[in-house]
Amino acid sequence: MKVHLECIPCLLRQALEATKISTTNEIMREVALREVTIYLSNEQWAKILPELGTNVHRIVKRVTGNTDPYNQLKQKSNYMALELYPKLETIVENSEDPLLAAAKIAIAGNVIDFGPKVDINLEKEIEDVLSNELAINDIDQLKESILGSRKVLYLADNAGETIFDRILLEELLKQDVEVTYAVKDAPILNDATFQDAETAGITKIASVISIGTDCMGMLFRECSTKFLKEFENSNFVISKGQGNYESLNDIQHKEVFFLLKVKCPIIAEDIGVETGSAILKRTCIC
Repeated sequence: MKVHLECIPCLLRQALEATKISTTNEIMREVALREVTIYLSNEQWAKILPELGTNVHRIVKRVTGNTDPYNQLKQKSNYMALELYPKLETIVENSEDPLLAAAKIAIAGNVIDFGPKVDINLEKEIEDVLSNELAINDIDQLKESILGSRKVLYLADNAGETIFDRILLEELLKQDVEVTYAVKDAPILNDATFQDAETAGITKIASVISIGTDCMGMLFRECSTKFLKEFENSNFVISKGQGNYESLNDIQHKEVFFLLKVKCPIIAEDIGVETGSAILKRTCIC
């Protein structure tokens, strides 16, 4: 997904928030923000949005010296979500359609995103998503794809959200498919790393691999050979969150199911839904 003009002030806002979290030194905050501004002013905006976002957050980390500025917020998200895990399990067990309920729960977890906003209400989000219809609901296509598949690749999004992902992973594993869960190699914003997958208990039920880099979304030229092979060898991909959507929405050679809460009006327009919509959308294979 290409950069839109509206994306630039959003990236600056993210950079400002990241500098505030990274350091209390006002001079260092200003230096980081100035460098981000210079970068965005000189960079080609024809690139995909995750590339610019990645470089913005790498600048903040480098200038401030804080390699994981969102660490405390990530830990808070993990433990908030873990407290809800038994309730989420019960919801799926009592559902008439466990896979759909698990998918909705995974989508509800996508509210844990410190890019668009920091303040979140997890329980309200779960209630809203479960009680309403998905704006796009390709659950039947997902069920059909599962039946003919052996290997599924699941692209993680954020810390905390990993607990919600586990609910869906457990349902997928009941369908006798092999699931690989892919996380970031190092901290970037609040994206999930191996440690977050371990905290969620995912390492006990599925294979967890690193994509080989710390990018936002998915920058294939930076990804490891191991991950790229896993991507190509999978029968289909489950992609969580906006960053992964921005990276993969134009892919035509691989079946991808996008699960996300749409928080950005640009993405909403691209998908053809209202901002705030919850979607389970399958790509068109050409």
